[in-house]
Amino acid sequence: MLWLRLYRLGIIILLTWIISARATELPSRGDFRLLFPSGDRLENDQVFDAEGKPLGFFLTTSPSCDHLKGYSGPSNIALALDLTGKVMETRLLSSSDTPDHVRSVMEDSGFWGSHHGLALGAPGNPEIDAVSGSTLTSSAISRAIIERLGGRTTSRLFPTDILLAELPEAEAIVDHPEWPGVKIMSDQDGKTVGYALRTAPSQEYFHGYQGPTDVLIVLDASGGKVTRLRFRKSYDNEDYYERILDEPDWLSLYDGMTIAEVLAIDQSKVEGVSGATHTSWAIAESVARRLARFETDRAPVDPVFPWRNLGLVTLTLGAILFSFTRLRGHALARLLWQIFVVVVLGLILGDLLSQALLLGWVRHGLPWSDSWGLVCLAAAALVVPWASGHQLYCHQLCPHGFLQRWLSRLPVKPVKLPPSLQRLLSHLPSLLLVMLVASVVIGLSWNLAAFEGFDAWLWRSAGLATLIVAILGLVASVFSPLAYCKFGCPTGALFKFLRKSTGGTSPGLRDLVAGVLCLLAVIF
Repeated sequence: MLWLRLYRLGIIILLTWIISARATELPSRGDFRLLFPSGDRLENDQVFDAEGKPLGFFLTTSPSCDHLKGYSGPSNIALALDLTGKVMETRLLSSSDTPDHVRSVMEDSGFWGSHHGLALGAPGNPEIDAVSGSTLTSSAISRAIIERLGGRTTSRLFPTDILLAELPEAEAIVDHPEWPGVKIMSDQDGKTVGYALRTAPSQEYFHGYQGPTDVLIVLDASGGKVTRLRFRKSYDNEDYYERILDEPDWLSLYDGMTIAEVLAIDQSKVEGVSGATHTSWAIAESVARRLARFETDRAPVDPVFPWRNLGLVTLTLGAILFSFTRLRGHALARLLWQIFVVVVLGLILGDLLSQALLLGWVRHGLPWSDSWGLVCLAAAALVVPWASGHQLYCHQLCPHGFLQRWLSRLPVKPVKLPPSLQRLLSHLPSLLLVMLVASVVIGLSWNLAAFEGFDAWLWRSAGLATLIVAILGLVASVFSPLAYCKFGCPTGALFKFLRKSTGGTSPGLRDLVAGVLCLLAVIF
């Protein structure tokens, strides 16, 4: 019945909307005293002690980097930086990702230590190894740290962007489409005559004697040579920066130099203006660091081959081929495909669909940038059963199901369950599904991965509960074929709920329960 299928699809869409609308954001600010025990106050990301002495800087990756999701959600990381803007310590404040994956990352001290020493404003593109078994989670955390160190896109201290009036050599300026914070200067014919950038906001943490200074940097048409520097605004001691303004030769110290030549200079040995040594040194250092970041932004990045995502898309297409062609009736081809799925999707990738994954996406959004292949696989697993009746994922893509099929062929006499007990047990997957969805709707912080055995394929990060569920399910399948699929899998129950069926076209108990769950979610 079409109306029943539309009803079930509507239930899923409505619950998705309710859960996503009620999703809580990660706490964006932790207590800076976690990383600065002697800190007394926090002002503009800088930590001071009780005597007003600056100790360093305290940043968090949330909310600016919440778009970077791991396996099932983002994480919020606290960063402690020294007075020069280099990372001294990192700490996880909170996470919406799967607890077992997060725990695995937290226990890897080498992963966290590899971020120490990265510089605010110019972190570069370091190669940091992901944590084995928690690749998606650790990669998202690492990317969030590096992106946060790239500096804010807007400045609280220096909110005024570069103005055309500051660039007499240009007839027009526009934002560069690829290099953040860089303006393209052009003449009246539209020809590029140079580039303009400023030290704020990425370098505004770099204080002189009393505060930071925003400096305009103008480059030539090639973007490789400095043509001039100019003060824009300063929070430093007025007498000190006026002494620098009275020394025009000092601000022209980089004029005509290539960026490579500027970066080759030891900024600590640059001769400062008499009476304003610390202020002039801080300005020279901030200019050099901003140019270093500019070089990083414009350097060509070697493309990373998306083997993981392409592998998942290939698996999806292969499953569709087996579902809709005569290949599924070819015993040898089917066996080879099952082995391929177990090895690639199960043992190598470990990207099995689960309620922890799907409900995590509902709460925090789809990870299009990092895991578009897994999103495509999940979409096919949901849409194909609803549109065609073919159980794509359970029959053609689930390594856990294939392993159960193989174990059921062992020479062990199967246990015949009484029909009444079998009917009772067959309701458990749906009951589990309702319970897990309800827990998310009302905001319970359960470890959803602990209710299914699929995280066990990522055995390095799997929790004890997941391993127990997986092992018990596989052992049970020896005595009762596909025991876990029939009596314990809530994800399979979701696909079965959506599946188009030629029989059983009348609404049943599960439709009533789903409707009541939706109604309660709307009310409460």
